[in-house]
Formats: sequence, C-alpha cells, structure tokens
Amino acid sequence: MLTFGVLLKINVGDMIVGSGTVGGTVLAVITVLSIISWAITIDKARVFRRSSRQTKSFLRMLPRDFSVLEANYHVRGSQHSGLAHLLNEAALSVKSDLALVKTANDAGIPAIVGSAKAAMERASVEVTQSMESRIIFLATAAGIAPFLGLFGTIWGIMLSFMSMGDMGSTSLTVVGPGVATALIATIFGLGAAIPALVAYNYFVNVVRRENGAMQAFALRVAENLARELQSELHSSKISV
Repeated sequence: MLTFGVLLKINVGDMIVGSGTVGGTVLAVITVLSIISWAITIDKARVFRRSSRQTKSFLRMLPRDFSVLEANYHVRGSQHSGLAHLLNEAALSVKSDLALVKTANDAGIPAIVGSAKAAMERASVEVTQSMESRIIFLATAAGIAPFLGLFGTIWGIMLSFMSMGDMGSTSLTVVGPGVATALIATIFGLGAAIPALVAYNYFVNVVRRENGAMQAFALRVAENLARELQSELHSSKISV
C-alpha cells in the first residue's frame, strides 16, 4: 500500500535525471508548454477581470435611454469594456454621417442606423478576436501534453525492459526503478494538460457570454439611435 511516507521518499529530481536524453527532452517540452499555458492563463484572467469590472461599471452608469451621440461621455473610463467599444464605434459612424442626417428625411434614418450596426459588428469581431488571441494555445497544450507524457512513459518502460533483458533478471528491484522513472513523464503530461484544459473551457465560455452580451447591446444601441435620430432630425438639433 502506497502511503504518504513512501511518497515523501520519492526523489523526483533523481527520477527526472534518470529519464535519459529522450525522456528528459520530453519533460522539458512539457514543462515549456506548462509555463506558457500558465502565463497565458494568468494574463487572460487579468484582462477578462478588468474588462468585466469596467463593463459592469459602464452598464450601471448608463441611462436606459442613453444618447448615442453623447457616447464620449458614457464610455469615459471604460476603454477596456467591449460594450463601451461598440457604443463608441456606433457614435463615430453616426458622426461621420452627420451631413447625411442634416439633409435626409425620415427614410434616410434606417441607412444611418444600418451603417452604425455594421460598425458595431466590425467592433464586435475585433473584441472577439482580441479575447480569443492565444487561447487556442491552451487547447493545443491540453491535447499534446498527455500524449507527450505517454510517449515518454512508453519510451522509458521500453528501455527498462531492454535493461532487464541485458541483466538477465526479471526481478522487480531491477525493472521497478526504471518503470517508476518512466511514469514521471505521464505525471508531467497530465500536470500540464489538466490546468490548460480547465482554463481553455473557462475562457471559451467567457468569450461566448461576451458575444451574447455584445449582440444584445448592439440591438439596444440601434433602437436608441433610431429614436434619437428621429427626434434630433425633426427638432433640427444636429449640427454638422
């Protein structure tokens, strides 16, 4: 029975050194994958947390019938919020069409709103691409690391049995240390893959929720913009 005392006696350093050139290379590759995965995970968690905090603050301060033309006021201090970015891009699109608004009748408003929607769609793609950047590496690490560990283990076991044949003994004391050393590759592989897979699934869900929020917010912006343009057009308050 494997007890905690036995685990304490295991010298991982000696096992890594004893894994040989191929095994050591496998462990080094897995370690690099793990380090990069953790770096991406920590950085993405920080970025997503900052974006979420600013989005919550942005929505809390945003009036229900907000003015799209006054987006500069509403998005202040929310430069890392995807929703604030959408509102700002919609406002920039409308402001570029102010001359058209000045001379258009009611029939021209849908075209202006449509242009703003297109701007928000482009902004949504930009936000999504930024959020998804480097996340695919986590999926790659989660898929590769276990197989690298398995390869290292199989290679080590193969060498152990070859050594057993050369020594002419089938004693567990002969083959045991080699097998134990080989299995360290599997442990390394799983140790790198499991956190990367958990982080990847979590971040994918975050991106999916953000996409849904941006789509819903874009509809809200378009509705407010149509009402605002209708009101501003008839009151002649828009100036070029």
